[in-house]
Amino acid sequence: MIRTLLTRIFHSLSAVKFRALGKPRHENHLLGKVRQRLGFLADAECVSRTGGPRPSRIAFSGARFSFEPAYFTRKREICRLTIALVATLSAVGFSAGAPRPNVLLIYSDDHGWADLGAQGVDKDIRTPNLDRLAADGVRFARGYVSAPQCVPSRAGVITGRYQTRFGVEDNTKGPLPLEELTIAERLKPAGYVTGHVGKWHLDIGGDRRVPKKMRVMPDHMPHAQGFDEYWRGEMRSFYASHGLDGKPFADAPRLVADDRFRIVVQTEAALSFLDRRAARPEQPWFLYLAWFAPHVPLESPEPWFSKTPAHLPLQRRQALAMIAAMDDGLGQIREKLRAIGAEKKTLIFFIGDNGAPTKEGAWDGSLNLPLVGEKGMLTDGGIRTPFVAAWPGTIPAGVVYEHPVISLDVASTAVALAGLPHDDRLDGVDLMPFLTGENKAAPHQVLYWRWRSQAAILEFPWKLIRLGATERFLFDVTTPGEETRNLIAEHGEIAARLDAKLKAWCDALQPTGLPTMVVKEDAKFFADHIDPRYAALATTVAPGKAADPPGSVQGWICRTGTLLVKDGALVIKPDAKAAPNARPFLARTGLDLPGPVSLVIRARSSKGGTASIAWRAQGQADFPPGQTVSFDWPTGDGWQEARAELPVQGRLIHLRLTPPRDAGDIAIQSIEMRPAQGEPCVWRFDAPK
Repeated sequence: MIRTLLTRIFHSLSAVKFRALGKPRHENHLLGKVRQRLGFLADAECVSRTGGPRPSRIAFSGARFSFEPAYFTRKREICRLTIALVATLSAVGFSAGAPRPNVLLIYSDDHGWADLGAQGVDKDIRTPNLDRLAADGVRFARGYVSAPQCVPSRAGVITGRYQTRFGVEDNTKGPLPLEELTIAERLKPAGYVTGHVGKWHLDIGGDRRVPKKMRVMPDHMPHAQGFDEYWRGEMRSFYASHGLDGKPFADAPRLVADDRFRIVVQTEAALSFLDRRAARPEQPWFLYLAWFAPHVPLESPEPWFSKTPAHLPLQRRQALAMIAAMDDGLGQIREKLRAIGAEKKTLIFFIGDNGAPTKEGAWDGSLNLPLVGEKGMLTDGGIRTPFVAAWPGTIPAGVVYEHPVISLDVASTAVALAGLPHDDRLDGVDLMPFLTGENKAAPHQVLYWRWRSQAAILEFPWKLIRLGATERFLFDVTTPGEETRNLIAEHGEIAARLDAKLKAWCDALQPTGLPTMVVKEDAKFFADHIDPRYAALATTVAPGKAADPPGSVQGWICRTGTLLVKDGALVIKPDAKAAPNARPFLARTGLDLPGPVSLVIRARSSKGGTASIAWRAQGQADFPPGQTVSFDWPTGDGWQEARAELPVQGRLIHLRLTPPRDAGDIAIQSIEMRPAQGEPCVWRFDAPK
């Protein structure tokens, strides 16, 4: 009936405007997410709700949308939107009656491969509940994550896509773009209630020199990314939708303080989420529990710390205690699942977000042995972590799975189990046929990584790693510790074939291309773990800080106007004496950024329009014609984000940013420029001096 009704409506329209009704803050990204969900990008116009007759509404994934006649010429795109929407609604209706399991994704933090008792590596680690989880299901001997660092790894696992496809390459490249679909958003059309507990970190942007709590972006928190319920936070402060007693907050997200040990609090929040599910056992749920351990700051929580061997270094004892607290939390959660009758209805994944940091001054007490490397490296020590899955009664118990898998597989598996259509944009695979024995082949023929000045490809058993533009390493990863012996001279043909595949993959990323320079920290990693000679490879040079010109703000100047900082924003005041056709623009010199470059501006204005960016590269005396890009300037009362990709050849040294001609009340909260390699340049005008 829905299909017939919608088909008649849309075939009768000569033109359509797509309107998202709801909180204005989410309108633009909601439309972007719907476009992605439906598998294409359409030029439908998203507008805020104004006065006039109330249009008809169609419920879709928790948002309300309406269609109304308007002057809109893109009929083909709208027809595709109609067809895809009908298909999606039909798919949702079809899958509603199928049994759908609950999905619990647990992510630990800086948790080294050795620190799972079932691995059999270190006699001091005690994880009886994690070991039981592995015995009840599958321990992945070669479980990988998509990045050797927190933010990109979490962006990958929660979207099921290589995070380098959408620019979140390292910790400085957040937040997670609102246009990307999370597992929560994918599962909601199938009737799932969704929850997040613990570390999020996908809502942090801006200059890292500014305190982290001042860089949190509320409109990128879990509730803006598909999570119905949440307890977001790492240490003592949490943004929450519900109290630990289960009662919802009318003013959510509410900031809640709790001074107890963080793992205890996060576990209680997860148990509270499960308690709320008991009232409707037929409704499936997805919970993303991100324990903040054993990441620093290290603590000595009791009763766990006193049970650790006294002869060990303090950091090691603290890490063992914090891991034991997570292990006890897992035991409580599994007992709760049994109590509410959900144990055999729930698929559990436990994964470490990346390897443990082991360098002096950064060690969190966890171990990666016998793997080579640490957090921040694309050797196995940085990206191969504890990785377990269990679903009693469905997944065979006691399996050690030897084929490589990756954290991106969680999303693809969850989507398939929910009865939702396959989405080619997901980079993972549905693991269920492989875990049940239905499919005996390897889930992946090849896995890829790019992080900072490193890139890698794994075609088991061969792994090729690139460091900067010139250094290449070929390893046979079948033997632990072998990532210290470069086999590229003995197997040049294999290296060349893998290198070609890696280059083709990197050319499709954002930004495109293989690493071209070596970050100083990466050179030190390879010197510490592979060969001391690599310490001399670093090519990243911090630019000297020149004196800011008069009338400038953080080095930005305004032509045909003046700048001032007011109410936490950079405000442009046009020159009243300027010629009628003169337009004020911002300029910034003294840059040295390898191209291509992504520009992200967070701004607002009373009227929008088309803005432009021009740039000058090293060796260019002036701004060449055609070396410019246009983008839509944010419009509205709230802060909004706009992005532009600058196809810079060489190194960008000079930039001009021209707002729309008739935009009024222009205010800029922040500007960020993300080069292809190295640290981004960030200017925040809402931060204290």
